[in-house]
Amino acid sequence: MQELIEIGLKKVLPGILINQIAFYSLYKILKNNECIVDVAYTVSHLVAGSIYAYHFGLSSFENKFKLGLLALWTARLAGFLFYYRIMRGFRDPRYDVIFQKYKKETLKRDVVVFGQYIFQGFIVFVTSSSLYFLFKNQLNPFQLAILGTSIFWIYFEGLADHQLQQFKDSKNKPQNSICQDGLWKKSRHPNLFFDLMTWTTIAIASIKSRHDCLALISPLVLYYVMAGLTVPLTEKLMKKKRGDQFIQYCSNTNKFLPI
Repeated sequence: MQELIEIGLKKVLPGILINQIAFYSLYKILKNNECIVDVAYTVSHLVAGSIYAYHFGLSSFENKFKLGLLALWTARLAGFLFYYRIMRGFRDPRYDVIFQKYKKETLKRDVVVFGQYIFQGFIVFVTSSSLYFLFKNQLNPFQLAILGTSIFWIYFEGLADHQLQQFKDSKNKPQNSICQDGLWKKSRHPNLFFDLMTWTTIAIASIKSRHDCLALISPLVLYYVMAGLTVPLTEKLMKKKRGDQFIQYCSNTNKFLPI
């Protein structure tokens, strides 16, 4: 525990915050597209993982494999977000709601957005803490098999994102319609569910002793952020825009579990 705190405060947290500040600078360069914060979130996990990996050593194939899985998750999600959100100039209505009252006060808005990047950095510091245990421990074949299933979750998270994006890009869909294609027919947030499964898998695979159960803090905090912030804000906007149609969709469809 002491080692985790020492490495985290001296190396990982500074690295994460530097990355967040770098992405805030990119946010200003890209003319205030708030969606860049989502890319920063993803890359900061890779920064944290890389620091843990180099601290414990990358000479073994096992740690290279672990870092490769993390890089795969980052490249998939960050690449998707950068192309479909940043390159296409997409404006997330959730951020419009959050920053609406600062619309005419540029300086205050910039300060609040900067605070969001820094706060997100501290959240990532916690949600990436399972990576300390992942790279510290030498896993047995059973644990490596569990970790390997994260490829499955990464794939299905990507599939969910792809299905939703195809729906958004469709020119023949009715106005204010709701995506119920593929995984979205069974779950209102399948992409979040599979992302949570990825980090839960990482945490479980990393446990070798009772002290290592602290790795579970990572997916628990991630779930709290999703269930307490991301989902309520998203669904509030959906209800406002689509009304009774969305309420009916909610009554017939699980929030997370795609069954």
